[in-house]
Amino acid sequence: MRAKIMLLSSTAQDEINAAYAEKILIDLSAAFDHTFSMRQDRIGEKVKAAGGENLTDKTIDACLSCQAVFVCDANADGLQELYDALNLPMLVRSFCVPEVLCGRHEKPVNLYVGSVFSMDEDTLRQAIHSSFSLAQEMDVRLCHCAPTGKSQADWTAAIRVQETAFPQVSASAMTAPEAIRGMITSPERMGMLLCPPYAGSIMLSAGTALCTHPNIIHDFAFDESIGVYTPVLPPDQSDVGPFAAALAVAKMLRCSLHLSKEAACLEAALSNVIVGGWETKEDGGALSGMDVVELIGEQIAMAGELMNKSGIA
Repeated sequence: MRAKIMLLSSTAQDEINAAYAEKILIDLSAAFDHTFSMRQDRIGEKVKAAGGENLTDKTIDACLSCQAVFVCDANADGLQELYDALNLPMLVRSFCVPEVLCGRHEKPVNLYVGSVFSMDEDTLRQAIHSSFSLAQEMDVRLCHCAPTGKSQADWTAAIRVQETAFPQVSASAMTAPEAIRGMITSPERMGMLLCPPYAGSIMLSAGTALCTHPNIIHDFAFDESIGVYTPVLPPDQSDVGPFAAALAVAKMLRCSLHLSKEAACLEAALSNVIVGGWETKEDGGALSGMDVVELIGEQIAMAGELMNKSGIA
């Protein structure tokens, strides 16, 4: 397939993170015979220093011509402006922990927390539809914390519409305290948790604090036409690292480019590198982030060759 992808960075360090994503996408395009047209632009402090804006109209127009946008810093100024300009309904943070990252007494976690940007009726309907679509794509249950007040009826009505449209998705309502308790006691069973704006900000913070593997956290916001994917910077680190970048790219492949086989290949390649004990300096190993990305690329090339020869879909 052919796809246009924008890589947005804010600082010099972000450019390294952009290089991780670019290298992974180049390796995937070579292994699976795709054409990914990638361009780079600026967001945040460097743009503001030059022209007084965090995000220019020219950059927004360029993003609108793409199928996906990779932003290299979840704290970049102008990111909310980008979400608004692209008419995206909610932010989703992925805390999913693959089995290979779990200790002997832990379980793999499939936890997504979605925070709706606005209780505007159209935005709400769009967010709830995207939540059901994501839950179906990732094969997880959908939990939701309904708002109080006048928006509650709109929320409930929108949920019922999507329950009819996605009968295979198991949806259940819960209160915010129940959701927090679920994150603590059984995060592997939470699936997708959808919240209105005020509860969403609390749940995003709670999930970040409770997650024991900060190097894999990433954000994304998407609809049927475009998505924005962003690895999250772990506390006390200057680099998001290749693991979060790789998983954010995998989510891009699934949700915006609809390349499930390629996403599975990337996830398998990352798992193989982790199982092999190859760690970055930030994780106590001896490799640079790009060294790890090179190893991931080698795994992608081998997996792609085997999958294509075997005709695996």
